[in-house]
Amino acid sequence: MEFFLKFKLGLKNLLITFHPVTLENTSSELQFKELLKALLELKDTKLIFTLPNADTDSNIIIELIKEFTSDHSNAYFFKSLGQLRYLSCINHIDGVVGNSSSGLIEVPSFKKGTINIGDRQRGRLQANSIINCKPNHKSISSAIDKLYSDHFQSSLKEVVNPYGVGGASEKVVEVIKKYPLENIVKKTFYNLPSFKESK
Repeated sequence: MEFFLKFKLGLKNLLITFHPVTLENTSSELQFKELLKALLELKDTKLIFTLPNADTDSNIIIELIKEFTSDHSNAYFFKSLGQLRYLSCINHIDGVVGNSSSGLIEVPSFKKGTINIGDRQRGRLQANSIINCKPNHKSISSAIDKLYSDHFQSSLKEVVNPYGVGGASEKVVEVIKKYPLENIVKKTFYNLPSFKESK
């Protein structure tokens, strides 16, 4: 971790990825400020922020992250970790906080908890490692308490990622190899002469 990200992990560590919300009643700024309030209450916890996507209001969240990490020595931000460093980071932290799809799709495979804030991911299939909460300070703080509870941490050992365990492309190739392709296309296609040949 030190080699990849150039900082030392703490007693507790959280990875935060929060994207703008475009279809919710409260603004991205308000929701993110509520998250920061909850994070301020944590002790002995290192906070790793990744910057949001380019949706509307992302600039507001970026400025809030820069201001927060500048004022708090336990907080760091990275523009982008890239796939390898991001997955390596998940492997070393206690849980992921925010509203990114990665918290639902990738994180469960690492047997880590995800605090999913608000409705941005509503309707997606979820593992038992997902803790859904409202985008307010009190609900987020309760979710963090649950994340670190002995009962929840113990339950993570049995988590199964509903998005699979990898190898999907290989399975698809094997099915295609064995599937009969005769008469699969109902339309008939004809090769027309090229422009040069027609002259």
